[in-house]
Amino acid sequence: MNGDDLWKARIFFIFIIFIIFLGLAFIGLITTPSSILRRNVWSYSIPPARGSILDESGRNCATDILFYTAYLDVSYLKKHLTSHLRTALSDLLKNFNLSKSVDDVLKRKIVKLGESEERDDILRKIPVDLFPFVNIALEYKRSKVNEFGVGAIVGAVVDGKGRYGVEGYFDDVLRGKKEGKLRIKVYGTFRIQPKVMEYIPPVNGKDVKISIDLDLQREVYKELLNHVKKHNAACGHVIVMESKTGKIRAMVTTSTWNDMIMGYIEPGSSIKPVVYAIALETKSITPDMTHNCVGWIKPVENLKYVIRDVEAHGLVDVEKGIVKSCNSMTVMVSRAIRNHIGEDGFYQWLKKFGFGKKTGIELDGEISGVLREPSKWSVIDFAEIAIGQGIGVTPIQLISALNVFANDGYYVKPTILENSEVERRLVISSKTARFIKNAMKKVVEEGTGRMARVQGISIAGKTGTAQKAVEGRYTNHYHSIFVGFFPSDDPKYTILVHIDDPKDEYLGGEVAAPLFSKIVKILTFKKTCKIKITKGVMPDLRGLSLKDALLILKSMGVTNIEYKGEGVIVDQSPPPGSFEIKEVKLILQPK
Repeated sequence: MNGDDLWKARIFFIFIIFIIFLGLAFIGLITTPSSILRRNVWSYSIPPARGSILDESGRNCATDILFYTAYLDVSYLKKHLTSHLRTALSDLLKNFNLSKSVDDVLKRKIVKLGESEERDDILRKIPVDLFPFVNIALEYKRSKVNEFGVGAIVGAVVDGKGRYGVEGYFDDVLRGKKEGKLRIKVYGTFRIQPKVMEYIPPVNGKDVKISIDLDLQREVYKELLNHVKKHNAACGHVIVMESKTGKIRAMVTTSTWNDMIMGYIEPGSSIKPVVYAIALETKSITPDMTHNCVGWIKPVENLKYVIRDVEAHGLVDVEKGIVKSCNSMTVMVSRAIRNHIGEDGFYQWLKKFGFGKKTGIELDGEISGVLREPSKWSVIDFAEIAIGQGIGVTPIQLISALNVFANDGYYVKPTILENSEVERRLVISSKTARFIKNAMKKVVEEGTGRMARVQGISIAGKTGTAQKAVEGRYTNHYHSIFVGFFPSDDPKYTILVHIDDPKDEYLGGEVAAPLFSKIVKILTFKKTCKIKITKGVMPDLRGLSLKDALLILKSMGVTNIEYKGEGVIVDQSPPPGSFEIKEVKLILQPK
């Protein structure tokens, strides 16, 4: 229901209540004190609606649901209190299941009786004689899609104010601006005629259309959840971004909060393409540089500290350093950067790629991650950061940084808005970007990311495996990461997969890369279940799971839903195509 529909519903309801009251007043003329009926001008305030949050195709992710709240005007009642009204008051309190006594109520000025989404639920609980003393206000509750990680993107509304996510970032846009007003005057005594004296419509909040595709979000969430369970992991994250526009089509977490913008991880080897690009762009190294990897390296010769590789890679050039994810070669590259442009220069280049600062995505609560200033670096930090330790990046920072190689050297600002303009800036030359992209293609073809492959599709990507630090010490717990884009020659999508603390396998190429492959197939080969949704018309939900059906119904603003059984939906009421969808009943059976 849009803003216009809502205020029309409010006006209609006010008239219904008003007519009912007048009719009851007429019937009770003999027993009702005449002073109650002298009130001939009635004023109503009409609260403004908060704007809806819509997905890329216009389906509701969050919307205001109209409900009715009954208040007893005790001060007004006491002026006309009789033993008969006292008895009616006792019945009123019982009808609303209030534990207060009549005497307790009479000590107050206003008492909230109850609320309901159905006006009839309120009306039937009010004794006839108490209608003049009960005010039924029209108010709103925020209803949102919580399933499939959507709730973490949307955020929340607390005491009328948006908090976190889209609700928080766009609070000024979404929030209702000004109350409306309705004044009705009554003419006559035995022949009562109401007339609208003044009507000022409310100024509602504006809708916000985000770039999330609810169908894709649902499909990706299912795959991610299964993957997290398979590896007995703590949680998992997937971001699907349009490479050229920065639009986020899916942002999925199995956590209860949006840790893709509000939490950070150490990126491990997934940061290496950035380090090599900085070295090439600043001419700290040349593409034909080589190093003989023996399986370990000392970043600083006079220290005992050693960085190790999974294996000895032998003679490695720049491209193979990326393909094999060679730590020793990467340390040599980072040492060349430090020697050529200094630690401050290295730091500034990391900032150019978006680390250590907010991306500016339109979600409230985004953090800057952790990138310490060079003055706070230890003597080995230049090497540690190069292999993805000692730096904290948010998943949205990481995918945006590696998306540079999908865009010939341009950084594209990530956005959650469907209709935003593309913002991009040049970070590195196309020559450097293409060199790194070709190396990332070989990562998938012959390197650590082979399990990300999809037959017939050219993919470029980078694996990452980072030990988790607990209280300053690295443990045997890991972040498994894969970030890639496809098709590599003309990228359409860039995807990040992060699995937090898998309990069996832990390498990014073994844990995260296979899920990346599945998501590429969803985007390329599988047609996600797109249910045709027409405003005000009941869709065909048969064959869907309960979660999928609830997602669709909630996106349409339907909240009165009953269901019976388990499995998939086999029957529904009302049937597909019906126009009356206030109440929905679903029957489920096992597949």
